[in-house]
Amino acid sequence: MTYDQTWNSVGRHHIPEWFHDETFGVYFHWGPYSVPAYGNEWYPREMYREGTDVHEHHVETYGDPAEYGYHEFIPDFHGDNFDADEWATLCAEAGADYVGITAIHHDGFALWDSDLTAWNAVEMGPKRDIVGELAEAVRDRDMKFLAAFHHAANWWYYPRDEAYHTMDPDYAGLYGPPHEEGDEPPESYVERWRDLTVEVIDDYRPDLLWFDFGWGSDPFLAHDEYRRDVVAHYYNCAEEWGKEVDICHKEQLPPGVGIVDHERMRAEDVTLQPWLTDTSIDRASWGYIENSDFKSVETMVTGFVDRVSKNGNTLLNVGPKPDGTIPEGALERLRAFGDWLETNREAMSGTRPGWTFGEGPTDVTSGEFEEATSVAFTGEDVRFLRGTDEVYVVLLDWPDDGLVEVETSPRQLLSVSGHRQSRDTDASIVGAPDVDVALDVAETENGGWWPPEYDDAQTSVLQLELPADPPNGLDHAYVIRLEGSQE
Repeated sequence: MTYDQTWNSVGRHHIPEWFHDETFGVYFHWGPYSVPAYGNEWYPREMYREGTDVHEHHVETYGDPAEYGYHEFIPDFHGDNFDADEWATLCAEAGADYVGITAIHHDGFALWDSDLTAWNAVEMGPKRDIVGELAEAVRDRDMKFLAAFHHAANWWYYPRDEAYHTMDPDYAGLYGPPHEEGDEPPESYVERWRDLTVEVIDDYRPDLLWFDFGWGSDPFLAHDEYRRDVVAHYYNCAEEWGKEVDICHKEQLPPGVGIVDHERMRAEDVTLQPWLTDTSIDRASWGYIENSDFKSVETMVTGFVDRVSKNGNTLLNVGPKPDGTIPEGALERLRAFGDWLETNREAMSGTRPGWTFGEGPTDVTSGEFEEATSVAFTGEDVRFLRGTDEVYVVLLDWPDDGLVEVETSPRQLLSVSGHRQSRDTDASIVGAPDVDVALDVAETENGGWWPPEYDDAQTSVLQLELPADPPNGLDHAYVIRLEGSQE
């Protein structure tokens, strides 16, 4: 198929089958902002904003930003310990299906070997092609590669003051063209955004592109042909490459184009199309900071399960140190998550949600930048997934006394009608096949005049009796396999 530069044409592109099946990815926010390691990855902007905590820290630590601008951090962003193979191996240990990096953040510093900007990691800082090395290492481990782009917002990112280098034409490649606050970017700015993005597409052939908010702004919509050019070019290249690819965006493209991303959020119910949550392992920042607030493994696991049950994928961010070292706290959590996923992979990959994602007393809501993955689930909260011939009931905490009651029939995952529980079902714990699970079906309501065996209105509850405590080696979320329940 060939795509032309219209939204109707690129809207015919299908979400890749692998994105339906492969539900977990890892990517990295890495750049000169990791050097000060303070606040968060928006340090480059905040250091110029008088009255902010970051500005005060910068003045006290490095001096006036008029003298010590953001570009001064680049030499210390040396990446001496960066090892793409080690990063890729860690991601494989975490169970990642796809792995990526912020090819360029709002700060304007590119991590690839660019012919279009001298402000790149080959010319400065690490003096290495970070994007290229990581892409190769990731593919060597049979994972897919993602490139993330934030540079559309570069025009608005840095405060503009004649005292700062942000208004010096000699630094325009990093800080963007000098302009007054409130000025709209010219068409040439949007054109350059396109050219930088296409350079990565052509040189590195990513399997997935992720775009931050900037390209949905009015100036980009006013020159919408450049956005359409990027999307059509990428899809047409993929046809030539023989690859399934797609684009993730924050509802900045027309419905049906690409994959919708919910940053640090999630859908509240099952959706008909797959979607993505990108979230960080650190609650405080996407880039490396010294006082990280890492999530617990339990929070990572239960949030992941909740999203998969609603047709969602998870893209988990890690912020490396400026020398390329992964923080120890992140290493430990990624490996622990990988251990859990390895045990429960059969339920988390290649399965599909049902019409009902789960049940239980804990409400999971979503809102702008709400960190819903911090929800404390109970032993009554369960999530459902459909395999080929089996249904998985995932317990988001171990139930009190090992007793579980499930109102939703596995057959309701196939049809919204209130089908009764099946008595011809075998139950087992994934990861603990030798542990017995007692199963019973309790009728809770007389179905009325229609014979019970045919009455969809007949209410029944699936009762599972498990050990009082989780089997050794299992934690965080517990997968029960029901076989024979969809026949």
